[in-house]
Amino acid sequence: MKRALFAAVALGSLFLGAAPFKDGDTVVFLGDSITHGGRYHQFITDFYRTRYPDARIRFVNSGIGGDSASGAQRRLKEDVEEYDPTVVAFHFGMNDIDREAYTEETSSGLLRRRADAQERYRQNLSCLVEKVKAAAPRAALVYLTPTAYDDTAQPTNIPAGATGWATVNQVGCSAGLAQMAGYVLSKAKSDGVFAVDWYSPLNNFLVRREDPHFMITAWDRVHPSDIGHSIMAWEFLATQGVPSVVSDVAVDAAAGKAERCDNAEVRGISAADGGLSFTLCEKSLPMPVASAALRFVAEFRVAERLNREMLTVRGLAEGRYALLIDGKDVGSWTHAEFSAGINLAFNDRTPQYAQAQAVMKRDSELWGREAVLRNHHSARWFFGNKTDVDDLAGLKAYVESLPDKGGYFGKFVPGYVEYWPTYREARKSLLAAQNEVYGLARPVPHRYEIVRQ
Repeated sequence: MKRALFAAVALGSLFLGAAPFKDGDTVVFLGDSITHGGRYHQFITDFYRTRYPDARIRFVNSGIGGDSASGAQRRLKEDVEEYDPTVVAFHFGMNDIDREAYTEETSSGLLRRRADAQERYRQNLSCLVEKVKAAAPRAALVYLTPTAYDDTAQPTNIPAGATGWATVNQVGCSAGLAQMAGYVLSKAKSDGVFAVDWYSPLNNFLVRREDPHFMITAWDRVHPSDIGHSIMAWEFLATQGVPSVVSDVAVDAAAGKAERCDNAEVRGISAADGGLSFTLCEKSLPMPVASAALRFVAEFRVAERLNREMLTVRGLAEGRYALLIDGKDVGSWTHAEFSAGINLAFNDRTPQYAQAQAVMKRDSELWGREAVLRNHHSARWFFGNKTDVDDLAGLKAYVESLPDKGGYFGKFVPGYVEYWPTYREARKSLLAAQNEVYGLARPVPHRYEIVRQ
């Protein structure tokens, strides 16, 4: 079965040019497991850390695995209100759609279940919007469409002995999510709210694949991989209208002067042996990209849209030249290529690239730490409508009395019991660690040498 190309872009394009986040913002990402354990918000954070190293923007993971637009309404006090956010972005749909109603069978009962799920989603999303407005009165809202369910792939990595929902291909589920995506964008238009269409680029990317085993989700067809989360982050940032320029520097070798210094400073230009040297201090770092997603940056025009670290040198005599940064050879190009401009953002030999990777590595460590905290919150959410979760001893006893010991969420109860009395202190500690990352992202001057070969 080949899925259809879906385009909600006509509506999504209405939201191009939305303002980027600014210094002092607190951005809460409210969602299900795709937010809880997913990395799209980390990749968005990586961008802001490296592009705006002097800004202080707090990014908060408020996802919980298994949640829905209905369930999220029960946890807004701790997961939204207490952060006093300036932006709340919410992403639901995968658990709202009643995936088990999607099979190759098309009985009237299953079709009714599908239609009912769509209607409940619309009602619950509208109710959630109003409750988020009340919980975060100063926050701008961001509507995020559901992601795509991969019901056309042939997974090759299903674990031996795996059972349950994740092993079943819920055929047609992606088309149902397309309906939900259309509703989200339509509602955003009527509400005058910034929205990002994630369904279309993910689905259309899969349509273009010829390999039936290629996937951008885990084998469960639901949870995006690092490739999928990278695409989500790229689309979020591009739709938001962030600047593409890391730095844009043009030097006239013959005149020995800088012609253009966008987001950078050039000093100490000198000619030597037919080449050129100068000191360059950029005001940003290149955006780091997850290694699994690097091979797709051209397909998604990431360089043009988000990551332009341009160096142009005109007036060089005909020939080939090496570029050394701080004495290290990072590549060689012809005089014509230097004159046309070179994008160094993806050059893994530059010190700026290495510095950006260090930022991403530290952000990844903190993302993992925050994801563990979300595990604790998930226990509070799951058992909150079954027993008094503020009675920690009572909760522990209740879960231990259950035949299945609370199932999947029961395993998070011991961590929750230990964590909850000091959860505000834990959040403060995490914020302090996040702020330290800006020190890693601060650009430093580098000496450039263009040497004739």
